[in-house]
Amino acid sequence: MHDELQALYQNNTWSIVKLPKDKHVVGSRWLYKIKFNSYGSIDRYKSCLIAQGYTQTFSIDYKETFAPVVKMSIVSVLLLVYVNNRWLICQMDVNNAFLHENLEEEVYIKFPLGHTQSSDLNLVCRHHKSIYRLKQSP
Repeated sequence: MHDELQALYQNNTWSIVKLPKDKHVVGSRWLYKIKFNSYGSIDRYKSCLIAQGYTQTFSIDYKETFAPVVKMSIVSVLLLVYVNNRWLICQMDVNNAFLHENLEEEVYIKFPLGHTQSSDLNLVCRHHKSIYRLKQSP
Protein backbone atom coordinates (compact mmCIF):
# COMPACT_ATOMS: atom_id res chain seq x y z
CA MET A 1 0.00 0.00 0.00
CA HIS A 2 2.89 2.31 0.76
CA ASP A 3 4.35 1.82 -2.75
CA GLU A 4 0.98 2.52 -4.36
CA LEU A 5 0.51 5.74 -2.35
CA GLN A 6 4.06 6.81 -3.25
CA ALA A 7 3.31 6.30 -6.95
CA LEU A 8 0.11 8.34 -6.62
CA TYR A 9 2.03 11.20 -4.99
CA GLN A 10 4.90 11.10 -7.50
CA ASN A 11 2.46 11.32 -10.43
CA ASN A 12 0.53 14.23 -8.85
CA THR A 13 -2.64 12.20 -9.10
CA TRP A 14 -4.62 14.33 -6.65
CA SER A 15 -4.58 17.42 -4.51
CA ILE A 16 -6.10 17.67 -1.05
CA VAL A 17 -9.04 20.09 -0.91
CA LYS A 18 -12.27 20.74 0.96
CA LEU A 19 -15.30 19.20 -0.75
CA PRO A 20 -17.40 21.87 -2.52
CA LYS A 21 -21.05 21.86 -1.45
CA ASP A 22 -22.43 21.03 -4.92
CA LYS A 23 -20.06 18.12 -5.67
CA HIS A 24 -20.44 14.38 -5.12
CA VAL A 25 -17.69 12.37 -3.46
CA VAL A 26 -16.74 8.90 -4.73
CA GLY A 27 -15.55 6.24 -2.31
CA SER A 28 -12.29 4.35 -2.61
CA ARG A 29 -10.94 1.04 -1.40
CA TRP A 30 -7.92 -1.18 -1.67
CA LEU A 31 -7.76 -4.21 -3.94
CA TYR A 32 -5.16 -6.84 -3.08
CA LYS A 33 -3.62 -9.35 -5.47
CA ILE A 34 -0.97 -12.03 -5.25
CA LYS A 35 1.43 -12.07 -8.21
CA PHE A 36 2.96 -15.42 -9.11
CA ASN A 37 6.15 -16.10 -11.06
CA SER A 38 6.39 -18.52 -13.98
CA TYR A 39 7.06 -21.46 -11.62
CA GLY A 40 3.84 -20.90 -9.69
CA SER A 41 5.38 -19.64 -6.46
CA ILE A 42 4.49 -16.26 -4.97
CA ASP A 43 6.49 -13.44 -6.52
CA ARG A 44 5.04 -10.50 -4.60
CA TYR A 45 1.96 -9.05 -2.99
CA LYS A 46 0.35 -6.11 -4.77
CA SER A 47 -2.18 -3.53 -3.65
CA CYS A 48 -4.12 -1.21 -5.89
CA LEU A 49 -6.24 1.79 -4.96
CA ILE A 50 -9.55 1.71 -6.83
CA ALA A 51 -12.48 4.08 -6.99
CA GLN A 52 -16.02 2.98 -6.27
CA GLY A 53 -17.10 4.19 -9.70
CA TYR A 54 -20.47 2.47 -9.47
CA THR A 55 -21.59 5.43 -7.33
CA GLN A 56 -21.04 7.87 -10.22
CA THR A 57 -24.08 9.07 -12.17
CA PHE A 58 -24.11 9.59 -15.94
CA SER A 59 -24.36 13.27 -17.04
CA ILE A 60 -23.73 14.43 -13.46
CA ASP A 61 -20.34 12.95 -12.61
CA TYR A 62 -19.19 12.01 -16.13
CA LYS A 63 -20.25 12.48 -19.75
CA GLU A 64 -18.80 9.53 -21.60
CA THR A 65 -16.78 6.40 -21.06
CA PHE A 66 -14.13 4.83 -23.23
CA ALA A 67 -12.50 1.44 -22.85
CA PRO A 68 -9.80 0.48 -25.36
CA VAL A 69 -9.74 -3.27 -25.88
CA VAL A 70 -7.65 -5.55 -28.04
CA LYS A 71 -9.22 -8.22 -30.19
CA MET A 72 -7.75 -11.70 -29.92
CA SER A 73 -7.20 -11.77 -33.69
CA ILE A 74 -4.74 -8.85 -33.35
CA VAL A 75 -2.90 -10.62 -30.54
CA SER A 76 -2.71 -13.78 -32.66
CA VAL A 77 -1.26 -11.87 -35.63
CA LEU A 78 1.35 -10.18 -33.42
CA LEU A 79 2.37 -13.51 -31.88
CA LEU A 80 2.63 -15.01 -35.37
CA VAL A 81 4.97 -12.19 -36.47
CA TYR A 82 7.13 -12.69 -33.37
CA VAL A 83 7.36 -16.45 -33.86
CA ASN A 84 8.13 -16.20 -37.59
CA ASN A 85 10.91 -13.68 -36.95
CA ARG A 86 12.15 -15.60 -33.89
CA TRP A 87 11.95 -12.49 -31.75
CA LEU A 88 12.10 -12.71 -27.99
CA ILE A 89 8.74 -12.32 -26.23
CA CYS A 90 8.76 -10.98 -22.67
CA GLN A 91 5.99 -10.35 -20.21
CA MET A 92 5.87 -7.28 -18.00
CA ASP A 93 3.62 -5.82 -15.36
CA VAL A 94 2.86 -2.12 -15.78
CA ASN A 95 2.41 -0.35 -12.46
CA ASN A 96 -0.06 2.51 -12.30
CA ALA A 97 -1.03 2.32 -15.96
CA PHE A 98 -4.05 4.63 -15.64
CA LEU A 99 -2.21 7.38 -13.79
CA HIS A 100 -1.06 9.06 -16.98
CA GLU A 101 -4.54 10.06 -18.18
CA ASN A 102 -5.64 13.58 -17.21
CA LEU A 103 -9.26 14.06 -16.16
CA GLU A 104 -11.50 16.67 -17.75
CA GLU A 105 -14.19 16.52 -15.05
CA GLU A 106 -13.81 17.43 -11.41
CA VAL A 107 -13.66 14.15 -9.49
CA TYR A 108 -13.54 14.05 -5.69
CA ILE A 109 -12.63 10.81 -3.94
CA LYS A 110 -12.53 9.91 -0.26
CA PHE A 111 -9.14 9.25 1.26
CA PRO A 112 -8.13 5.60 1.16
CA LEU A 113 -7.84 3.68 4.42
CA GLY A 114 -4.36 4.03 5.82
CA HIS A 115 -3.91 7.60 4.60
CA THR A 116 -2.81 9.98 7.34
CA GLN A 117 -5.64 12.44 6.63
CA SER A 118 -8.46 9.90 6.25
CA SER A 119 -9.94 10.88 9.63
CA ASP A 120 -10.72 14.48 8.55
CA LEU A 121 -14.20 14.30 6.99
CA ASN A 122 -14.01 17.80 5.43
CA LEU A 123 -11.01 16.96 3.23
CA VAL A 124 -11.13 14.88 0.05
CA CYS A 125 -8.82 14.13 -2.87
CA ARG A 126 -9.53 16.14 -6.02
CA HIS A 127 -8.20 13.89 -8.74
CA HIS A 128 -6.31 15.37 -11.65
CA LYS A 129 -5.53 11.96 -13.13
CA SER A 130 -7.53 8.80 -13.49
CA ILE A 131 -7.42 5.73 -11.24
CA TYR A 132 -8.86 2.27 -11.68
CA ARG A 133 -12.65 1.81 -11.84
CA LEU A 134 -13.53 5.45 -12.34
CA LYS A 135 -16.08 5.86 -15.13
CA GLN A 136 -13.61 8.27 -16.76
CA SER A 137 -10.77 5.71 -16.80
CA PRO A 138 -9.60 4.80 -20.29
